[in-house]
Amino acid sequence: MTEVARDRDSRGLVAEAASAEFAEHGYAGARTERIAQRAGVNKQLLYYYFGSKAELYDGVMEAAARKLQDATQEAEPQPGTAGEVLRAKLTAVFEVLSRSPELARLLVRSTFDPGSAASERPARQLAAGFARVISQGQGMGYFRDDVDPETAARQAVVLVVGYLALEASLEEGPAESRRATWIQSACDLLVRSLSW
Repeated sequence: MTEVARDRDSRGLVAEAASAEFAEHGYAGARTERIAQRAGVNKQLLYYYFGSKAELYDGVMEAAARKLQDATQEAEPQPGTAGEVLRAKLTAVFEVLSRSPELARLLVRSTFDPGSAASERPARQLAAGFARVISQGQGMGYFRDDVDPETAARQAVVLVVGYLALEASLEEGPAESRRATWIQSACDLLVRSLSW
């Protein structure tokens, strides 16, 4: 393995371990010692790559925001009605988060980590993307114009992220069948509430 490949691998291992640690313990409860141990690297390597725990956290949250943004951009059907676009985006985010429950927990935990602009980025970007679709749908006459797009978009984020964060305490039975039913119902609820 080349020096560059080893460097990238170590950095990736640190970022992965940090994501798991922050999802489990939040920013305040996360420990750099545990992150280094999870990554199988020396603690000083964390500081070499990221400078501080705060910068590491910001990096993890920025990566989470990119992952969610990529999922919603890839999901947009061409062409499609506003309802179809919104359903596709909601479903894409739900699928990404259900395949990565750690990411859903990270988003929920981040709401309790004040002071970091990066901690707010994933949820705000999701809401902004949903709000754009809703606004465009209003402009084309698909959605009611008496609905505030930002409020509806925040509700969409809560429907998707909230369910996955609380799933274990809400239901019993195989997760896959519950998830498929939930996202279909959540999409129906949101699109119907927006439609004329």
